Amino acid sequence: MKCATFNVLADAYISYANYSHVAPDLLLPNARISGVVQLVNDLDADVIGLQEVDKTLLKALDETGNWQTFWSPKGLDKPDGCLTLVKHDVAVGDFNTHYYADESGHVMQSLEIGQILFTNTHIKWAPIGGPDHAGINQTAELISRLGPDRAAVIFADCNDRPGGPVRRLIEKAGFINAADDEPTATVNKELISLDILAVRGIAAVQVTTPYYPANIPNRVCPSDHIPLLVTIEVS
Repeated sequence: MKCATFNVLADAYISYANYSHVAPDLLLPNARISGVVQLVNDLDADVIGLQEVDKTLLKALDETGNWQTFWSPKGLDKPDGCLTLVKHDVAVGDFNTHYYADESGHVMQSLEIGQILFTNTHIKWAPIGGPDHAGINQTAELISRLGPDRAAVIFADCNDRPGGPVRRLIEKAGFINAADDEPTATVNKELISLDILAVRGIAAVQVTTPYYPANIPNRVCPSDHIPLLVTIEVS
């Protein structure tokens, strides 16, 4: 089974970063929708975890007819949420949405495929060394809900670099980042790994993709994060 994850960059957050390198027409409302749909289809994955999905993109992906769609909007009237896509020939068990206790509006979703629990989330960014690190608290909550032993997959924009506190918690819970800390985004002109596709109790192998995290969004990758893609063994 092939699995993928990436943050699609909701239109509502375009003003949060410097995209002066991007063609202006790509920054117009809904201009990247068809490109994201094409990118999702090109991945040829069975299960995909997306973050920052708004209702317009959700509708566009629904209308392709290619997917079972499981969307969990953020709270506090935020415009986006997490979306897990599953091919129609894959049987899905229980699906749940959980809002983090910090009342930030951030959300995690989980669904069962066979004996594996797939989780999709967008961890809130927080400065390192803060007195009450939102990312650490949310990650601890996520891990608690997964339990200590179950075979599981985490799709996440974890807003944390390799070796950071969020990733250390995930590793301590027995997860391995199957994407091998590959850079997924550019922050202040630095290529960094902000995203993870982590597995526990499952064999996984990273799949090479043609996407590169410099000078994005562009027409090939219309988000400011590139997809991570792996194959996993499902019993």
